[in-house]
Amino acid sequence: MKRLLLLAIAAFFALTISAQEYYVSKDTGSNRGDGSKEKPYKNLQKAIDAVPEGATIYVAEGNYFGMLDAGNINVTKCVKIYGGYNTTFSERNILTHRTMVQPTAESNGTAKGGGTMIIKVNNPNGEIVVDGLLFDRGNSISYNQRGEGKPKGVESPMMNPIGTGGIGGPNLDQTNVLTTETRELYLDNPNCKTITIRNCAFVNAPNYGVGGMFQGEVTIDNCIFVNCRMIACDVMGSNGQKYQTVHFTNNTVLFTWSRLKDYDDMGYGFRYNNGTHSYVDHCIIGCSIYAGLDRARLDYKDKEAQKIAETTNNMFFLNRRADAALAGGGKFLMINVDQFEDAEALTEIDGCIGMSDPKVFNGKINEAYLKGFASATYKESADYQPSSADNKLRAALGLNKQGTLNSSASMFANRYPFEDALKLFGAVNGYGAQLPK
Repeated sequence: MKRLLLLAIAAFFALTISAQEYYVSKDTGSNRGDGSKEKPYKNLQKAIDAVPEGATIYVAEGNYFGMLDAGNINVTKCVKIYGGYNTTFSERNILTHRTMVQPTAESNGTAKGGGTMIIKVNNPNGEIVVDGLLFDRGNSISYNQRGEGKPKGVESPMMNPIGTGGIGGPNLDQTNVLTTETRELYLDNPNCKTITIRNCAFVNAPNYGVGGMFQGEVTIDNCIFVNCRMIACDVMGSNGQKYQTVHFTNNTVLFTWSRLKDYDDMGYGFRYNNGTHSYVDHCIIGCSIYAGLDRARLDYKDKEAQKIAETTNNMFFLNRRADAALAGGGKFLMINVDQFEDAEALTEIDGCIGMSDPKVFNGKINEAYLKGFASATYKESADYQPSSADNKLRAALGLNKQGTLNSSASMFANRYPFEDALKLFGAVNGYGAQLPK
Protein backbone atom coordinates (compact mmCIF):
# COMPACT_ATOMS: atom_id res chain seq x y z
CA MET A 1 0.00 0.00 0.00
CA LYS A 2 2.80 2.36 0.94
CA ARG A 3 4.59 1.58 -2.32
CA LEU A 4 1.43 2.32 -4.34
CA LEU A 5 1.03 5.64 -2.52
CA LEU A 6 4.61 6.62 -3.31
CA LEU A 7 4.11 5.70 -6.96
CA ALA A 8 0.95 7.78 -7.10
CA ILE A 9 2.74 10.78 -5.58
CA ALA A 10 5.62 10.39 -8.04
CA ALA A 11 3.21 10.18 -10.95
CA PHE A 12 1.40 13.30 -9.73
CA PHE A 13 4.60 15.31 -9.54
CA ALA A 14 5.73 14.02 -12.95
CA LEU A 15 2.40 15.10 -14.43
CA THR A 16 2.66 18.50 -12.74
CA ILE A 17 6.17 19.07 -14.09
CA SER A 18 5.28 18.01 -17.63
CA ALA A 19 2.13 20.15 -17.49
CA GLN A 20 4.40 23.17 -17.06
CA GLU A 21 6.25 22.42 -20.31
CA TYR A 22 4.78 23.49 -23.64
CA TYR A 23 5.91 23.34 -27.25
CA VAL A 24 5.59 25.58 -30.32
CA SER A 25 6.35 24.75 -33.95
CA LYS A 26 5.54 27.03 -36.86
CA ASP A 27 5.84 24.17 -39.34
CA THR A 28 4.16 21.25 -37.55
CA GLY A 29 1.99 22.87 -34.90
CA SER A 30 -1.62 24.02 -34.67
CA ASN A 31 -3.16 26.66 -32.46
CA ARG A 32 -5.98 24.19 -31.89
CA GLY A 33 -3.50 21.80 -30.27
CA ASP A 34 -2.81 21.46 -26.56
CA GLY A 35 0.81 22.61 -26.61
CA SER A 36 2.22 19.16 -25.93
CA LYS A 37 5.27 17.84 -27.76
CA GLU A 38 2.93 15.69 -29.86
CA LYS A 39 0.48 18.56 -30.55
CA PRO A 40 2.49 21.78 -30.31
CA TYR A 41 1.05 25.24 -30.75
CA LYS A 42 1.75 26.94 -34.06
CA ASN A 43 2.24 30.46 -32.75
CA LEU A 44 4.44 31.68 -29.90
CA GLN A 45 1.93 34.36 -28.93
CA LYS A 46 -0.79 31.71 -28.65
CA ALA A 47 1.43 29.70 -26.32
CA ILE A 48 2.22 32.70 -24.11
CA ASP A 49 -1.47 33.53 -23.84
CA ALA A 50 -2.52 29.95 -23.12
CA VAL A 51 0.08 28.58 -20.70
CA PRO A 52 0.02 29.12 -16.93
CA GLU A 53 2.32 31.45 -15.02
CA GLY A 54 5.75 29.90 -14.54
CA ALA A 55 5.55 27.61 -17.57
CA THR A 56 8.45 26.76 -19.86
CA ILE A 57 7.92 27.12 -23.62
CA TYR A 58 10.17 25.35 -26.14
CA VAL A 59 10.10 26.87 -29.64
CA ALA A 60 11.13 25.12 -32.84
CA GLU A 61 12.70 26.72 -35.90
CA GLY A 62 10.53 29.16 -37.84
CA ASN A 63 9.60 32.83 -37.93
CA TYR A 64 7.33 34.14 -35.17
CA PHE A 65 6.02 37.68 -34.89
CA GLY A 66 2.59 37.52 -33.34
CA MET A 67 -0.87 36.13 -34.00
CA LEU A 68 -1.89 36.74 -37.62
CA ASP A 69 1.71 37.95 -38.13
CA ALA A 70 0.74 41.16 -36.39
CA GLY A 71 4.29 42.38 -35.93
CA ASN A 72 4.98 41.94 -32.23
CA ILE A 73 4.89 39.44 -29.37
CA ASN A 74 3.53 40.39 -25.96
CA VAL A 75 4.88 38.61 -22.88
CA THR A 76 2.20 39.22 -20.26
CA LYS A 77 3.14 36.59 -17.68
CA CYS A 78 6.29 35.13 -16.19
CA VAL A 79 7.36 32.35 -18.56
CA LYS A 80 10.62 30.85 -19.79
CA ILE A 81 11.03 30.78 -23.58
CA TYR A 82 13.75 28.67 -25.20
CA GLY A 83 14.22 28.74 -28.98
CA GLY A 84 16.50 26.85 -31.32
CA TYR A 85 14.86 23.39 -31.49
CA ASN A 86 14.24 21.17 -34.47
CA THR A 87 10.64 20.28 -35.26
CA THR A 88 10.74 17.09 -33.18
CA PHE A 89 12.33 18.90 -30.21
CA SER A 90 15.02 16.24 -30.10
CA GLU A 91 17.89 18.67 -30.77
CA ARG A 92 18.71 22.25 -29.86
CA ASN A 93 21.08 24.46 -31.83
CA ILE A 94 20.04 28.12 -32.10
CA LEU A 95 22.21 28.75 -35.17
CA THR A 96 21.03 25.69 -37.09
CA HIS A 97 17.38 25.51 -35.98
CA ARG A 98 16.70 29.22 -36.02
CA THR A 99 13.82 30.60 -34.01
CA MET A 100 13.40 33.93 -35.77
CA VAL A 101 11.51 37.06 -34.84
CA GLN A 102 11.80 38.73 -38.24
CA PRO A 103 8.73 40.84 -39.08
CA THR A 104 7.85 41.69 -42.65
CA ALA A 105 7.35 45.20 -43.97
CA GLU A 106 3.58 44.56 -44.08
CA SER A 107 3.46 44.11 -40.31
CA ASN A 108 4.67 47.67 -39.61
CA GLY A 109 1.13 48.99 -39.85
CA THR A 110 -0.39 46.38 -37.55
CA ALA A 111 2.17 46.22 -34.71
CA LYS A 112 1.12 47.87 -31.46
CA GLY A 113 3.34 49.15 -28.70
CA GLY A 114 7.01 50.06 -28.56
CA GLY A 115 8.66 46.73 -29.23
CA THR A 116 8.93 43.70 -31.48
CA MET A 117 8.77 41.70 -28.25
CA ILE A 118 7.15 43.53 -25.34
CA ILE A 119 7.57 42.34 -21.74
CA LYS A 120 4.93 43.76 -19.42
CA VAL A 121 4.50 41.72 -16.24
CA ASN A 122 3.78 42.54 -12.61
CA ASN A 123 5.04 39.65 -10.49
CA PRO A 124 7.81 40.70 -8.07
CA ASN A 125 8.65 37.05 -7.34
CA GLY A 126 8.48 35.84 -10.92
CA GLU A 127 11.16 34.90 -13.43
CA ILE A 128 11.26 35.54 -17.17
CA VAL A 129 13.71 33.90 -19.57
CA VAL A 130 14.12 34.68 -23.28
CA ASP A 131 16.82 32.35 -24.63
CA GLY A 132 17.76 31.55 -28.21
CA LEU A 133 15.54 33.97 -30.16
CA LEU A 134 16.99 35.76 -33.18
CA PHE A 135 15.55 39.23 -33.77
CA ASP A 136 16.00 40.99 -37.10
CA ARG A 137 14.05 43.94 -38.50
CA GLY A 138 16.21 44.36 -41.59
CA ASN A 139 13.37 43.39 -43.95
CA SER A 140 10.89 45.85 -42.39
CA ILE A 141 13.03 49.00 -42.45
CA SER A 142 12.67 51.71 -45.07
CA TYR A 143 15.82 52.48 -47.09
CA ASN A 144 16.64 55.41 -49.36
CA GLN A 145 14.90 54.75 -52.66
CA ARG A 146 17.38 56.88 -54.61
CA GLY A 147 20.22 54.62 -53.49
CA GLU A 148 21.97 57.31 -51.46
CA GLY A 149 24.41 56.44 -48.70
CA LYS A 150 25.41 53.05 -50.09
CA PRO A 151 29.15 52.30 -49.94
CA LYS A 152 30.55 49.73 -52.33
CA GLY A 153 29.67 46.18 -51.32
CA VAL A 154 27.14 47.17 -48.64
CA GLU A 155 23.78 45.41 -48.91
CA SER A 156 21.38 48.38 -48.82
CA PRO A 157 21.29 52.15 -49.13
CA MET A 158 21.10 54.11 -45.89
CA MET A 159 18.09 53.83 -43.58
CA ASN A 160 15.37 56.45 -44.06
CA PRO A 161 14.30 58.68 -41.17
CA ILE A 162 11.64 57.21 -38.88
CA GLY A 163 8.19 57.65 -40.42
CA THR A 164 9.57 58.02 -43.95
CA GLY A 165 8.64 55.69 -46.78
CA GLY A 166 11.10 54.02 -49.13
CA ILE A 167 12.21 50.67 -50.46
CA GLY A 168 12.48 47.53 -48.33
CA GLY A 169 11.77 43.85 -48.04
CA PRO A 170 14.21 40.93 -48.36
CA ASN A 171 15.26 41.93 -51.90
CA LEU A 172 14.76 45.69 -51.48
CA ASP A 173 12.16 45.59 -54.24
CA GLN A 174 9.13 46.55 -52.17
CA THR A 175 8.00 50.18 -52.34
CA ASN A 176 6.24 52.36 -49.78
CA VAL A 177 7.83 50.54 -46.85
CA LEU A 178 7.53 52.63 -43.69
CA THR A 179 10.04 52.40 -40.84
CA THR A 180 8.53 52.46 -37.37
CA GLU A 181 10.51 53.51 -34.29
CA THR A 182 10.62 50.15 -32.58
CA ARG A 183 12.83 48.50 -30.00
CA GLU A 184 13.47 44.86 -30.76
CA LEU A 185 12.90 43.88 -27.11
CA TYR A 186 10.99 46.42 -25.01
CA LEU A 187 10.75 46.32 -21.23
CA ASP A 188 7.41 48.03 -20.69
CA ASN A 189 8.04 48.58 -16.97
CA PRO A 190 7.85 44.92 -15.88
CA ASN A 191 8.23 44.23 -12.17
CA CYS A 192 9.91 40.82 -11.83
CA LYS A 193 12.48 39.22 -9.61
CA THR A 194 14.66 38.36 -12.62
CA ILE A 195 14.61 38.80 -16.39
CA THR A 196 17.23 36.80 -18.28
CA ILE A 197 17.93 37.43 -21.97
CA ARG A 198 20.51 34.97 -23.24
CA ASN A 199 21.84 33.57 -26.54
CA CYS A 200 19.81 36.05 -28.59
CA ALA A 201 20.58 38.15 -31.65
CA PHE A 202 19.41 41.74 -32.06
CA VAL A 203 20.13 42.78 -35.64
CA ASN A 204 19.05 45.80 -37.71
CA ALA A 205 17.09 47.55 -34.97
CA PRO A 206 15.47 50.80 -36.17
CA ASN A 207 15.67 52.18 -32.64
CA TYR A 208 17.22 50.19 -29.76
CA GLY A 209 18.17 46.54 -29.42
CA VAL A 210 16.93 46.21 -25.83
CA GLY A 211 15.33 49.23 -24.19
CA GLY A 212 12.76 50.42 -21.69
CA MET A 213 12.17 50.56 -17.94
CA PHE A 214 11.97 47.79 -15.33
CA GLN A 215 12.03 46.80 -11.68
CA GLY A 216 14.08 43.83 -10.53
CA GLU A 217 17.26 42.31 -11.95
CA VAL A 218 18.03 42.03 -15.66
CA THR A 219 20.76 39.80 -17.08
CA ILE A 220 21.66 40.12 -20.77
CA ASP A 221 24.24 37.46 -21.55
CA ASN A 222 25.90 35.98 -24.65
CA CYS A 223 23.95 38.03 -27.17
CA ILE A 224 24.95 39.85 -30.33
CA PHE A 225 23.80 43.38 -31.15
CA VAL A 226 24.54 44.44 -34.73
CA ASN A 227 23.39 47.63 -36.46
CA CYS A 228 21.17 49.01 -33.72
CA ARG A 229 20.40 52.54 -34.79
CA MET A 230 20.77 54.50 -31.54
CA ILE A 231 21.76 52.28 -28.59
CA ALA A 232 22.22 48.53 -28.30
CA CYS A 233 21.14 48.39 -24.63
CA ASP A 234 19.27 51.23 -22.92
CA VAL A 235 17.31 50.08 -19.85
CA MET A 236 16.36 52.22 -16.86
CA GLY A 237 15.23 51.42 -13.33
CA SER A 238 11.69 52.65 -12.69
CA ASN A 239 11.68 52.48 -8.88
CA GLY A 240 12.77 55.87 -7.60
CA GLN A 241 13.44 54.51 -4.10
CA LYS A 242 16.18 52.01 -4.92
CA TYR A 243 18.53 50.94 -7.65
CA GLN A 244 17.73 48.03 -9.95
CA THR A 245 20.47 45.77 -11.34
CA VAL A 246 21.72 45.19 -14.90
CA HIS A 247 24.28 42.52 -15.79
CA PHE A 248 25.49 43.01 -19.38
CA THR A 249 27.94 40.17 -19.92
CA ASN A 250 29.63 38.30 -22.78
CA ASN A 251 27.87 40.33 -25.48
CA THR A 252 29.13 41.48 -28.88
CA VAL A 253 27.99 44.99 -29.81
CA LEU A 254 28.95 46.38 -33.22
CA PHE A 255 27.71 49.25 -35.39
CA THR A 256 25.48 51.64 -33.49
CA TRP A 257 24.61 54.78 -35.41
CA SER A 258 22.73 57.88 -34.27
CA ARG A 259 19.36 59.56 -34.04
CA LEU A 260 19.87 61.38 -37.36
CA LYS A 261 22.26 60.95 -40.26
CA ASP A 262 24.50 63.80 -39.02
CA TYR A 263 26.10 61.40 -36.46
CA ASP A 264 25.85 64.10 -33.77
CA ASP A 265 23.45 62.59 -31.24
CA MET A 266 23.22 59.06 -29.79
CA GLY A 267 25.12 56.09 -31.15
CA TYR A 268 26.19 54.11 -28.07
CA GLY A 269 26.84 50.46 -27.31
CA PHE A 270 25.67 50.45 -23.67
CA ARG A 271 24.12 53.18 -21.51
CA TYR A 272 24.63 53.33 -17.75
CA ASN A 273 21.15 54.54 -17.02
CA ASN A 274 19.42 56.24 -14.13
CA GLY A 275 18.11 54.03 -11.36
CA THR A 276 20.43 51.11 -12.16
CA HIS A 277 23.60 49.50 -10.89
CA SER A 278 25.26 48.21 -14.08
CA TYR A 279 27.93 45.56 -14.53
CA VAL A 280 29.44 45.31 -18.04
CA ASP A 281 31.87 42.41 -18.32
CA HIS A 282 33.66 40.41 -21.07
CA CYS A 283 31.92 42.26 -23.89
CA ILE A 284 33.09 43.50 -27.27
CA ILE A 285 31.85 47.06 -27.72
CA GLY A 286 32.89 48.52 -31.03
CA CYS A 287 32.06 50.62 -34.07
CA SER A 288 29.81 53.03 -32.18
CA ILE A 289 29.36 56.22 -34.19
CA TYR A 290 29.53 58.24 -30.95
CA ALA A 291 30.92 56.25 -27.99
CA GLY A 292 31.03 52.66 -26.82
CA LEU A 293 29.72 53.46 -23.32
CA ASP A 294 27.42 56.29 -22.28
CA ARG A 295 28.06 57.33 -18.66
CA ALA A 296 26.79 60.90 -19.13
CA ARG A 297 23.38 60.48 -17.47
CA LEU A 298 23.45 61.52 -13.82
CA ASP A 299 21.04 60.65 -11.03
CA TYR A 300 20.12 62.99 -8.22
CA LYS A 301 23.20 63.97 -6.23
CA ASP A 302 22.60 61.70 -3.22
CA LYS A 303 21.81 58.72 -5.46
CA GLU A 304 24.61 59.39 -7.94
CA ALA A 305 27.20 58.95 -5.20
CA GLN A 306 25.97 55.37 -4.65
CA LYS A 307 25.68 54.38 -8.30
CA ILE A 308 27.69 51.38 -9.52
CA ALA A 309 28.91 51.58 -13.13
CA GLU A 310 31.43 48.82 -13.79
CA THR A 311 33.30 48.01 -16.99
CA THR A 312 35.59 45.00 -16.60
CA ASN A 313 37.41 42.71 -19.03
CA ASN A 314 35.86 44.37 -22.08
CA MET A 315 37.34 44.89 -25.54
CA PHE A 316 36.77 48.24 -27.24
CA PHE A 317 37.05 48.33 -31.01
CA LEU A 318 37.07 51.33 -33.38
CA ASN A 319 34.51 53.49 -31.59
CA ARG A 320 34.39 56.67 -33.69
CA ARG A 321 34.64 59.45 -31.08
CA ALA A 322 35.60 57.66 -27.89
CA ASP A 323 35.24 54.46 -25.90
CA ALA A 324 33.18 56.26 -23.24
CA ALA A 325 31.22 59.50 -22.94
CA LEU A 326 31.11 61.07 -19.47
CA ALA A 327 29.20 64.05 -18.10
CA GLY A 328 31.10 67.35 -18.30
CA GLY A 329 33.64 68.87 -20.65
CA GLY A 330 31.11 70.96 -22.58
CA LYS A 331 28.62 68.61 -24.20
CA PHE A 332 30.40 65.44 -23.03
CA LEU A 333 33.81 64.42 -21.81
CA MET A 334 35.06 61.86 -24.31
CA ILE A 335 37.68 59.33 -23.16
CA ASN A 336 39.31 56.15 -24.46
CA VAL A 337 40.08 52.94 -22.64
CA ASP A 338 43.59 54.04 -21.63
CA GLN A 339 42.00 56.92 -19.67
CA PHE A 340 39.46 54.82 -17.74
CA GLU A 341 41.75 54.80 -14.69
CA ASP A 342 41.08 58.52 -14.18
CA ALA A 343 37.31 58.30 -14.64
CA GLU A 344 35.80 58.09 -11.14
CA ALA A 345 32.33 57.73 -12.64
CA LEU A 346 33.41 54.25 -13.77
CA THR A 347 33.53 52.44 -10.43
CA GLU A 348 35.50 49.40 -11.62
CA ILE A 349 37.64 49.29 -14.77
CA ASP A 350 39.91 46.23 -14.51
CA GLY A 351 40.94 44.22 -17.56
CA CYS A 352 39.66 46.48 -20.34
CA ILE A 353 41.61 46.68 -23.60
CA GLY A 354 41.45 48.55 -26.87
CA MET A 355 41.78 46.85 -30.23
CA SER A 356 42.10 48.44 -33.67
CA ASP A 357 43.00 45.51 -35.93
CA PRO A 358 39.99 43.88 -37.65
CA LYS A 359 41.97 40.64 -37.84
CA VAL A 360 40.89 40.00 -34.26
CA PHE A 361 37.56 38.92 -35.78
CA ASN A 362 39.25 36.29 -37.94
CA GLY A 363 37.30 37.26 -41.06
CA LYS A 364 33.91 37.06 -39.37
CA ILE A 365 33.03 40.74 -39.66
CA ASN A 366 31.53 42.05 -42.91
CA GLU A 367 34.49 43.80 -44.53
CA ALA A 368 32.54 46.14 -46.81
CA TYR A 369 30.33 47.28 -43.95
CA LEU A 370 33.34 47.89 -41.70
CA LYS A 371 35.14 49.91 -44.39
CA GLY A 372 32.03 51.98 -45.04
CA PHE A 373 31.59 52.68 -41.34
CA ALA A 374 35.23 53.61 -40.82
CA SER A 375 35.07 56.20 -43.61
CA ALA A 376 31.48 57.40 -43.04
CA THR A 377 31.05 61.14 -43.59
CA TYR A 378 28.26 63.69 -43.32
CA LYS A 379 28.15 66.87 -45.41
CA GLU A 380 25.97 69.97 -45.52
CA SER A 381 25.82 72.72 -48.14
CA ALA A 382 23.61 75.81 -48.30
CA ASP A 383 22.19 77.34 -51.47
CA TYR A 384 21.07 80.90 -50.75
CA GLN A 385 20.58 83.38 -53.58
CA PRO A 386 19.15 86.65 -52.23
CA SER A 387 18.73 88.10 -55.72
CA SER A 388 16.83 85.17 -57.19
CA ALA A 389 13.44 85.88 -58.71
CA ASP A 390 11.72 83.95 -55.96
CA ASN A 391 13.45 85.88 -53.17
CA LYS A 392 12.80 89.24 -54.88
CA LEU A 393 9.11 88.38 -54.94
CA ARG A 394 9.18 87.29 -51.28
CA ALA A 395 10.91 90.54 -50.31
CA ALA A 396 8.31 92.57 -52.19
CA LEU A 397 5.59 90.75 -50.25
CA GLY A 398 7.37 91.42 -46.94
CA LEU A 399 8.35 87.76 -46.46
CA ASN A 400 11.72 86.41 -45.38
CA LYS A 401 14.04 85.30 -48.13
CA GLN A 402 14.71 81.58 -48.34
CA GLY A 403 17.50 79.20 -49.26
CA THR A 404 17.95 75.46 -49.29
CA LEU A 405 20.13 73.26 -47.11
CA ASN A 406 21.41 70.09 -48.72
CA SER A 407 22.76 67.28 -46.58
CA SER A 408 24.15 63.85 -47.33
CA ALA A 409 25.69 60.92 -45.47
CA SER A 410 27.89 58.33 -47.08
CA MET A 411 26.40 55.66 -44.82
CA PHE A 412 23.74 55.52 -42.09
CA ALA A 413 22.22 52.43 -40.44
CA ASN A 414 22.45 50.38 -43.64
CA ARG A 415 21.16 46.83 -43.40
CA TYR A 416 23.75 44.39 -42.05
CA PRO A 417 23.54 40.93 -43.66
CA PHE A 418 21.86 38.65 -41.14
CA GLU A 419 23.92 35.62 -42.09
CA ASP A 420 27.10 37.59 -41.43
CA ALA A 421 25.76 38.82 -38.11
CA LEU A 422 25.42 35.26 -36.83
CA LYS A 423 29.11 34.66 -37.58
CA LEU A 424 29.90 36.96 -34.66
CA PHE A 425 28.92 34.26 -32.17
CA GLY A 426 32.29 32.88 -31.13
CA ALA A 427 34.24 35.28 -33.37
CA VAL A 428 36.73 36.30 -30.64
CA ASN A 429 37.76 33.78 -28.03
CA GLY A 430 37.25 35.11 -24.51
CA TYR A 431 35.43 38.32 -25.48
CA GLY A 432 31.86 38.90 -26.56
CA ALA A 433 29.24 36.29 -27.40
CA GLN A 434 30.59 32.75 -27.69
CA LEU A 435 29.00 29.87 -29.58
CA PRO A 436 25.82 29.03 -27.66
CA LYS A 437 25.91 25.70 -25.85
